[in-house]
This record gives sequence, structure tokens and C-alpha cells, in this order.
Amino acid sequence: MMSQTSKRELVAEVRVRDRLGNRTAKHQILDELVATTGYHRKYAIGLLNQPPRRRTRQRREARPKYGGPLRAALEKVRRAANGICAKRPVPVLGQYVEALERHGEPKLDDETRALLLAISPATADRLPARARRDSQPHGLATTKPGTLLKQSIPVRTFSQWDAARPGFVEVDLVAHCGDSTDGEYLNSLDMIDVKTRWVELAALLNRSQATVSAASAACRRRLLYPNEPDQDPQRAG
Repeated sequence: MMSQTSKRELVAEVRVRDRLGNRTAKHQILDELVATTGYHRKYAIGLLNQPPRRRTRQRREARPKYGGPLRAALEKVRRAANGICAKRPVPVLGQYVEALERHGEPKLDDETRALLLAISPATADRLPARARRDSQPHGLATTKPGTLLKQSIPVRTFSQWDAARPGFVEVDLVAHCGDSTDGEYLNSLDMIDVKTRWVELAALLNRSQATVSAASAACRRRLLYPNEPDQDPQRAG
């Protein structure tokens, strides 16, 4: 019994003969194909009438034009230019390279140096995009919006504040956790009066309700204006 691979090879071979043969030859080729493969006659006719498959060319991966050495050199120039937009130092890129080479960096081969000096402003701005993102990391947020009491807690908006008198404050918690929120870390409570812009700070070992309430009360007692129980300042934030 013929394998499927052998059958495909046979069909591809006799298809060429079938296209070049006359009517009698076509009948003979079809009879031989049916007898050899066991295909149904209609199925065999369909195979012979199919156009030959085109061989797909394997796409070769393009070699990146701007490799690691050029990116590293461009990053050194960006830092030497105090992190300004990469498009700006491109017109005087040769001067930056010469100044850096006098101090032993960057050490470029001829090909990389030629690519660097011929780089376009748009490419120079695109290549160090990842380095710019890594050098300006965003802080981690440790507070999550709650929905359980959202409808029952009144929220005072900025338009409702009486900014003409002291007493309206904004309060925020800042986590000093570095790059990870795992484990224990210090927090700070920041309280600022909207009118006077007076700021009170408090260090917190944790963010428990008792700790935050005690720190908030301590900050309120240190405010510039009297803070008696019957004259409790309005708070927002």
C-alpha cells in the first residue's frame, strides 16, 4: 500500500504528463493513477486538474541594522546631553562622539561609528525609548479603590471647598517600599491645608486604621490655626 507522501509525489509527476498529453493519453494516465493509488476516478480527476503548488520561500530574518553597540553609544550620548530629546544633539553628534572618545568612551568600530554619525533624528529618538522609560520609573500604588462604602461616605469636591479660610486639608499616604510592595515598609502621611499651604508630615510603621487615625490627629493638632473639637476643620481628599 502506497503512503500518502508517495501518492502526492506520483500525482505531481503525472500531472505534468496529463497537461501535455492528448485526449487518449489523458484517459490512459487517469486509468493508471486510479489503479495505482486506489483513488476514486472523480477524486483523481480533481487532483490532476489542480494547479501545481508553489513552493513557499522561507523568509530570512532581517539582521537588525542598529545593534547593541550603536544603542549603547547612543545612550552614552543621551546621558552626556543630560537626557534631552535625542533629536536635538543629532546635528552635533560628531562633537559629542569626539568628546566622549577623548575620555575613553565609547569605543566604536568603523561600521558602528559611521552608522551613529549618519543616524536620522527620528531613529535617534526611537532607539533609546526603553532606556528613557527605565530611567523614569513610576511609583507603586498601594491604595485600592473601595466600593463597599462608596455610596455612604460623602465626598467633598474641590468646587465645594471654602478656600478663603483655613481648615480644608488634603491627606495622602506615601509608601516608601522601593520597587516592591512585599513585606514591611515605612509609610508617611502628608497633610496640606488648601488655604495656607501649610504641610504636616507623620511617619507610620504600618497603615492600620489605628496608626493612620493617630497620625492624622497629631498632624491636626500641629496646624497653625486653633483646632478645637467644636471647630473641627473640614477635610477632603
